[in-house]
Formats: sequence, structure tokens, C-alpha cells
Amino acid sequence: MQMAMNQVKECSEHSEQKTEPFSQTEIQARLNRSRYEELQMLSSTVPLDDLHLPANSHDIRILLRPLAKNRSLSPGQNSLWMMLRTEAAGPDEASHKVLAVRQTHRNICFPVMMQNQQHPGRDLSFDLYFDPQSDNLVILNRSDTPFTLLRLSDKPENLRRVQFDINPGSSKTLAPGTWRASMDAVDLVDFRILERAMPSSHSHSSPSAHPQCCTLGHTPEVTGKRQLEDQDGNENDAPEKKRRPTDPDDQKGDEDGVTLILPAKNNLLALNSSEKDKAVVKSTGHALLDLQPGDTLQIPISNGEALVDYSITKMGPIASTSAATVFTAELSDHTDIPNGIVVVKVLKTKHSTTNGNESAAAHHVVRQAHSWLREFRSQSNLNHPSIVRLYGGDARYLSLYMEHVDAKDLTVRGVWRSDSDWFIGSHEDAKTILLDITNALHYMHGKGRIHNDIKPGNILYSPERGAVLCDMGLSSRDKDAPSTGGTPWYIPPEFLGLMQRGAPSDVWALGVTMLYVLRRMQWPDARAHKAHPKHLHWMIAEVNARTPAVSRGMPPTHSRETPAMRMRKWLNEVTVVRNGLDMTDPLERLVHGMLAPNPKDRVSTATILNHIKSLTAKISSDG
Repeated sequence: MQMAMNQVKECSEHSEQKTEPFSQTEIQARLNRSRYEELQMLSSTVPLDDLHLPANSHDIRILLRPLAKNRSLSPGQNSLWMMLRTEAAGPDEASHKVLAVRQTHRNICFPVMMQNQQHPGRDLSFDLYFDPQSDNLVILNRSDTPFTLLRLSDKPENLRRVQFDINPGSSKTLAPGTWRASMDAVDLVDFRILERAMPSSHSHSSPSAHPQCCTLGHTPEVTGKRQLEDQDGNENDAPEKKRRPTDPDDQKGDEDGVTLILPAKNNLLALNSSEKDKAVVKSTGHALLDLQPGDTLQIPISNGEALVDYSITKMGPIASTSAATVFTAELSDHTDIPNGIVVVKVLKTKHSTTNGNESAAAHHVVRQAHSWLREFRSQSNLNHPSIVRLYGGDARYLSLYMEHVDAKDLTVRGVWRSDSDWFIGSHEDAKTILLDITNALHYMHGKGRIHNDIKPGNILYSPERGAVLCDMGLSSRDKDAPSTGGTPWYIPPEFLGLMQRGAPSDVWALGVTMLYVLRRMQWPDARAHKAHPKHLHWMIAEVNARTPAVSRGMPPTHSRETPAMRMRKWLNEVTVVRNGLDMTDPLERLVHGMLAPNPKDRVSTATILNHIKSLTAKISSDG
């Protein structure tokens, strides 16, 4: 089966599949039909918990029924009207109409909007986010006013009824069952959260059944890859890669994302090689995360007419943190993927720092969902030999399926980095890396996208393939507000005070990377560790804060330094190294221009490419 790209819509966005305009008569007929359906639902008094779903409804996750006659409910594109009956219904008992919501590969959440026709501005609006690692949903209040949620499933005589208010912009984790949303003491809508169709996961082969295939520059034991570091904000554990805020409102304007695959049932089936090999593995609640090397999952899907399937076989781990897991896998029946091998990246919605903090846990689900959406959108329309290709992804599992690159990143010890943190490649390697990554950036910038996290750890390299840029998780459009994400040592000077970032910022970051590649400085990220003799680290988001957070765990000599002071100290170090570059060496002269403090004086990607081409032509003519 060929992989295909399909559009993903914003949670707050509703679109009609039909592209031809409707006549006024058809529009009115649809409105009347929708209103009649709502009135039918309003007349029903049967609890949603009592309604029975047909056996083939594995992907139905939410049932909704409006309660207020003066409010209209706008269904989304992944919902449908269903006539359901109670399980013990007799042949003469009427069916009950509800709005059923499917969890599909296209959607990270489902939006609910109920307009208040009597009191404009008092509309009920919320999003229900699917959590790939549990049966729970997370509700996010998008209204301008608070509303109340009441749990109906728990019987009062057995358990005190749960009720709470949700303020605008706040989120809350909701367990399966029926809930009622009210505003201004008026009951507006009941909705029932259904459990997922849980797959079984068994380990039936040893980890050596498949080679521990290492891509993205990592051996299996290396689990601290910087691009997957936890987003804890703990500056003492690892280099920072702080993601920008993921409030859904921040996503407005970027409306046409895409996702791969397979309009599918939410049902995964583990294929077992033999019963005697089965060893039950403790479940994370996530089918892809539960896979062991050698395990195969067959994913049934529906193309609207018939059931088909594709399978994914885990080969070997690459990296894993509390934020994400990356592994290699083989996908069947996808002829556009060389050897059928891909790199699978799965974002996790459970985080160690949110244990016991219900609000933080709910926010993390929303944040990870939008991180997945942003990374998918950033990479889905990029097609360049020096950028890791994205084949697709699945919103249901917050998974991304990427090109398998047979190369290591520039920070892998023993390959491109020495034990003392120096680059161990050649001058020819340096020229190739600069040329290939500049080409990739020139392509991205031409499409209006900024990478925001250029560094050695995000560059894969082998002499055979060349340099390949990866990890688009922090990329943004050039018209977006300046990102506060990235890695501290590669942030440009114009961010300090001016809060400026853009295409010149990527050039600066590549310039710092080239100081490492040209062996003019050791790997900057090593300075994050407390044991480093020249430990230096700061939080990017706090550089321009009026009252920066108190330094945590810093040595006494650094405890009084603000993030801005530490960044200035680092920029001074870069300036010293820059001033020591050999201006008679063409590459070092280019890097000198890439590190101009004023972004207006900084060389552009086009200038870099022209100089390298001229240099290559001169070498060829001299030869």
C-alpha cells in the first residue's frame, strides 16, 4: 500500500468535505435537518452510559448530546450522527440520536462549539484532546468564561459526584464516562468518553532477532540524544532544548498541516511468532511504545470501502527519554520507502515531572499534541536531499515516520567526537558539512521556514551520504513570533535584548557549529554538565525576563549570574574564537562572516553557497 499525505485540521477548525458551493435551498435544508436532529436528541432522556455501540465502532471515542434548545452544536469532520439503542432494548423501543466522534489519524483533538444566540460572547467552546497513552481525554476551555463540568457516571449513593469549574485557557484530565458541561447555571451538553480498543502486546523474539540498527547518529545505549532531551527546564541535567509555548491559539494562521496514513480503526493487533515465545511486557498504554525488537503490529484500516492493513516491525532502539522514543522499524507494503525501513519517533504524553500534578499532566498532553502537529507541519512539505525526509505520521499515536539515514550525528563519541569533545573529522569533511547544511537552510528559508535549532547533534554525516539536517521539532515560519526554543550556545546575539530571530539566526547557529567542526572549539553542549570545568548554561526563555528565576544548583561563583549575564559571557567567548580565525583560509573566512554580531552584516546562505562554489571551481581548475 502506498503511503499518502492527508490534511490535518486545527481543533478549532471545521471544514466541509464537499468543495462545490451549496445552493441556498440546500443550505437551508441542511440547517433544518441539523436542527431537527438536535431536537430529536433533546427529547431523549436515556443516559449516554446506557447506549450500546455496534461491534464495529472501535474508533468511536466520544458521544455527544446537546441539552439547551437555544444553542446549536456544530459537528466536526470526524463525527457522524448515529442512532443507538440500549443494550436491553426491546424490538419496539425507539433509537436515540447522538453525535459520535471518531478518533482518526487526522486529529489530535475534537472541538466542541455551542453558540449562545441570546447572549453573544457567552459561547461554550472547548477541545477534547486524545491521550495516546491512556483512555483519558484532556479538556481545554477555549471559551472566554468559565464553565462547570459534572460527572454523571458515578452513582451518588456510591461516590460523591465530581464537579469542578474550568477557567478559560485551563485544561483538565477526564476519565471515561459521561460528563455534563454547564455555563451560567444552564446545562448545555452531555458527552460520554469511551475507552480505546486496547491492543495486546507480546514479546516473542529476543532483541537480537533484528540488528540494532542505529540512525540519527546513535548507538542503542546512547539514550540522551539532545534533540530528545526532556523539556523539564532543569539546566543541570542536560543541555536545554526548551520548546515554545503550545497554546492552541499560537497555532492560528498555520491552517493546512498534513499527516500520513491510513484512515483507520483505532485497533492494533500484535502478531506472535509462536505461543512459547510470548512474554508479557508491562504495558505503557501505548501500542507503539510497548513494541519490543522483533515484534510486529498489524494495523487494520478502512479506506471507505474495504478493510486493508499494514504492518510495522520494530528493529532496534535509537534513543529514549521521558519526552519521546525513537526506533527503527520495517513497514510493509510501502514501495516508496527504500527497503521498507523507517525511523519511528513517538512523543510521550506521560512525563516524570508531572507525577502528582494533575494540571501539569493535562497540559503536557496538550503540549505534546501540538509539538507533534508543529513538527509534522514543519517537515511535511520539505523535500531536499540534505534534510531528513518525513514519510508521514499518525495523530492517534503522536508518531512520525522518517527516512532512515545511515549516518551518525556530529556529536557521537568515537565517530565524530573525541573523548575530550573535539571534532575528529577532516577539513574536507568540514567543507562538505558547511555546503550541505547551507544548502538545506537556503531551501528551508526559501520556503519561509526557520529551523531554530541548528547544532552538531542535529546534523547527520557520513562521507558517502554527506550532511543531513534533522529534527524539525522547533522550526517555525519566518512570520511567527521569535521562538524561545533551541539550545543556548547557538542562540544569536540579537536575541539578547532585541528578541530577534530569523534566517540570520540559523546562519549564526551554523557558524558556531562550524567552530566545532573546524576544531576551533570543543563541543559547546558539553558545558552543560555540572562536572565540566567551565560549566556554563542558561535558560533561553529567561534571557529577556525582567525577573529571571533563581539559579538552581549552580556553583557559588555562578549563582548570582542572570541568564543574560551567562549568555553575554558565552558570546564573548565566541567573539574571541572568531577573532582568532585564519582569514587566509576560505572556510574560516566564511565562518567569520557567519558570526558577525549584527545580523545585517552576517553573510547569507546564498553568499556562502556562492563562495563555496567558487572555491570548488578554483580547486578544480588548479588541479
